[in-house]
Amino acid sequence: LFPPTPKNKTILANETTIVAPLSGYQYVPIETVEPGNDHTLEPWTDCPAFKDHISKVYASSEFKEKAKSVQPFFGAIRDYVSGRPTTLE
Repeated sequence: LFPPTPKNKTILANETTIVAPLSGYQYVPIETVEPGNDHTLEPWTDCPAFKDHISKVYASSEFKEKAKSVQPFFGAIRDYVSGRPTTLE
């Protein structure tokens, strides 16, 4: 599908053939999913190694310090994230 190609054309009902804008530019197809149904970018769904790694990260002093420092920001955006968690954990 990519890069642009003059083969990206459409024949209209009146038999006129048109080529997509920008010499056949093809847009990247994007599918959207409701946030509650999207598990593709959530590696923690069923990965023991990831869960082990994350528990070590959450226990680190660096993580705890950062989590404490960003609490004012997360508190300010709580009303804008549609009920999603507003913590680093």
